[in-house]
Amino acid sequence: MKVLLFDAAILMVLTALSVLFIGRSKQRLAEQLAETFRAPLIAGDNRQIILDMPRPVLKDFRGVIWRPAGNGYSFSLPANFAPSSAWEYASLDVKVFFDEMQTIEAGNLHFIFSRWEALPTAFISWLLLVSLSILIGYFEWKRLLREYALSLESQINESKANLAAQVAHDIRSPLAALGSAAKDLALPEEQRSLIEGAVGRMQGIADDLLQRYRAPSAAPVNTKPAVYALSGLIEQVLVEKRLQYKEKTGVKIEFTGASGEIKALVEPKELQRLISNLVSNSVEAFDGPGMVSVGLSAPDGRVLIEVKDNGKGIPPEILAKLGRKGETHGKAGGSGLGLYHARTTIEGWGGSFIMKSEPGQGTAVLITLPRAAARPAGRTAVLLDDDLLVHMNWKLAAKAAGVDLKAYKIPEDFAAGIEALPKDTPIYIDSDLGNGLKGENIAKELYAKGFADLTMATGHVPEEFARLPWLKVAGKEPPWA
Repeated sequence: MKVLLFDAAILMVLTALSVLFIGRSKQRLAEQLAETFRAPLIAGDNRQIILDMPRPVLKDFRGVIWRPAGNGYSFSLPANFAPSSAWEYASLDVKVFFDEMQTIEAGNLHFIFSRWEALPTAFISWLLLVSLSILIGYFEWKRLLREYALSLESQINESKANLAAQVAHDIRSPLAALGSAAKDLALPEEQRSLIEGAVGRMQGIADDLLQRYRAPSAAPVNTKPAVYALSGLIEQVLVEKRLQYKEKTGVKIEFTGASGEIKALVEPKELQRLISNLVSNSVEAFDGPGMVSVGLSAPDGRVLIEVKDNGKGIPPEILAKLGRKGETHGKAGGSGLGLYHARTTIEGWGGSFIMKSEPGQGTAVLITLPRAAARPAGRTAVLLDDDLLVHMNWKLAAKAAGVDLKAYKIPEDFAAGIEALPKDTPIYIDSDLGNGLKGENIAKELYAKGFADLTMATGHVPEEFARLPWLKVAGKEPPWA
């Protein structure tokens, strides 16, 4: 409403200005025409007036009427012109004098013109201004919406961080007490180990929350994945799940597929959390008995984790939405964050997360991950440093520790030497490599290529590399000393 009132006020101002402008411009034109035809008007030379005056007068005016002071000849252009509407037409008078001193009046030229001639121009100008104001207002409105959304999201994230840190802090003491009490219980060794493992995993989750949200205003830090054997991680979760749902009659949870040395680059607590959520989703959606099967295999050089059930399935229109933030199905009180977290976590590790389901045919979640290459026999490490004395010191320490150390002085040789090495090979790089070359820049390139175990072997303080949370910092001494 304010914008409309402002635009209406602008239109009124432009209209008034256009009327004022046209009046003043016509006054000057009328005075010039009166001066031009003064001589024939005084002399009464009607022939010259009729021949020469119409074109210049009718070019800028609707008409003109000559009224002599005495009994002279009067006329109008065009002939018999008489404006009928005072609202549409305006008039002005210019006196014509016999002498230059303007003491003896010869007559009066009465000019008539349309008072609204400049209105179309004013209206077009107004439309341009209104269009510009609407355009500016639209972008300003969008900017305010974005700022509000960012502010709201920041407040929500801060509240979540506060809550997560507080919960993580508060549950650590009860978990520690539970773990201590479990050691003294007269339970079979298998059950005691299960309880201790579950307590340890919960403590790990609490520690992870405290690390991620170490201050109410701090952004979560990225947990660095590493290479782990997946079979043991998955089996531990499934043992806990069987114990959790042992009261559900007819519900079975089984682990199928390969065991042993199938490895991938993962963060173990995150992987166990998402496997736990997926199994819970299946079990809690059962109306009665059901089977949840978790498979692990490594086809075509990639790791495949499949979590499938023989439940009631998911309709296609709902399946298409699952995995988005806030979308849930078949689980009372569900928030939709579990599937969203699972998808974003797996994709962050370079894998894929796919759900397949048909009503009455059950649901399957297919997780693929890049398989970590097996390490060559013995331990291997790589050093890039321009100081040959450092090479000597590290090689002696590596030989004593049984480590196969590949040491390079020139970055080009280093780049060629690591091409065939596994991505989890420990790599140590000096920060100052000479000629202005910085080791942290090389580390960035290696991290982008998938190398996960990168360390700056430098005398600089760790705070200088705080912007690179995935990069470890150590001194110049060999790590095997």
